[in-house]
Amino acid sequence: MVSVQRRSILGALLLNVLAGGGQLAANELPRLPKGVDPKTHDFQEQKNLPDLKAPYVSSSPEDIGDGLEVGQLDAPGAHEAIDALMKNDQAGKYANLDSLLLWKDGKLIFEMYNRRGRVDGPHYAMSVTKTMVSVTLARAIQLGLLSMRDLDKPVIDFLPGIDRTKIKTGVETITLRNALFMKSGLRFPTKTYAYSLGEKYQRQKHFQQLFENTTPIKPSNKSYKYTGTDPSLIMMIIDLRADGTAQEFFAKEVAEKFGAIYCWGNQGCGIPKCGAGSSFTSRSLLKIGTAIARGGKYKGEQLLDAEYVKEVLNTNKGEGYFYFFHNRKKRSPDNKVNFISGIGAGGQYMSIFPKLNLVMVATSHNKGKIGAPLEAVLDHLIPLFRK
Repeated sequence: MVSVQRRSILGALLLNVLAGGGQLAANELPRLPKGVDPKTHDFQEQKNLPDLKAPYVSSSPEDIGDGLEVGQLDAPGAHEAIDALMKNDQAGKYANLDSLLLWKDGKLIFEMYNRRGRVDGPHYAMSVTKTMVSVTLARAIQLGLLSMRDLDKPVIDFLPGIDRTKIKTGVETITLRNALFMKSGLRFPTKTYAYSLGEKYQRQKHFQQLFENTTPIKPSNKSYKYTGTDPSLIMMIIDLRADGTAQEFFAKEVAEKFGAIYCWGNQGCGIPKCGAGSSFTSRSLLKIGTAIARGGKYKGEQLLDAEYVKEVLNTNKGEGYFYFFHNRKKRSPDNKVNFISGIGAGGQYMSIFPKLNLVMVATSHNKGKIGAPLEAVLDHLIPLFRK
């Protein structure tokens, strides 16, 4: 256990009276109220979580035995940077920031929770859910359920229940890589068509309906379109290849391996929600992010396929959205891609900064202002590591 003095450089902020009496000591990580089950702590339940009376801020995070090594944020100017960050956050500059974590060179060095942030409380991930579909695929490839060569094969080759005589022209040309780049070309009568199928069509029957009711697909209309249908295609294939359901595969082969605390329900067709709909604790997302940064390894074990992760981290593709990760440049000194990230509405981030060997996780409950948590990090923390 690290000392109280090392756990927080802003301990004075932490000695505020909590609802129900008592104080939040500098060595107390904020946790969910008793009786709240993280496994069912979904988006709706999270709305009922009361805001913390005071933020928890630590530049020397506590080792809670969850698999994350801990260290200290002791770079020159760190104290002043964190003080400025917290003052701006309290003033509302970054909207409703709930958590902010930094991992650098193998260790968790900064941890902040405020408002709805709890160390053991899953936070809705929105489109980071798509990124977690990609992580699940990387695990499936590592276990041999699929191969990297399979990424360039038609998705219908992996869906034996599809009646090919009824599908629209061009559906047979959609590859897994097309779906992973959001370029399947699937287009429907309304924006909510796929959702409108509800529970009427399960698993492959759901995709049969999609394939029959899309507009014909041509190479010219396989353009980028951000959607929940393309990641659902990937998850459906995992569901068919895994021993058990996709939910069971994720629970055993991803969540259990990383010690992840999460809540992730199914969509109407019976596979996990893929466009949005999952919730993870910030530390869980951080552990998975560090595995991406380390080429798919976690605690020395190759959990995610190394070749797949190498493709995810490849910045030669330039800016864009690949394998359900955003490749972005933001205040990049060399004007090149400088971070690779899962990004979700409301300000959810699982971001890898490869050149800095740094991983950032942030959660928020913002209306709009999706970029606010990133601005907080770029304003105050990233400059500490750039020479």
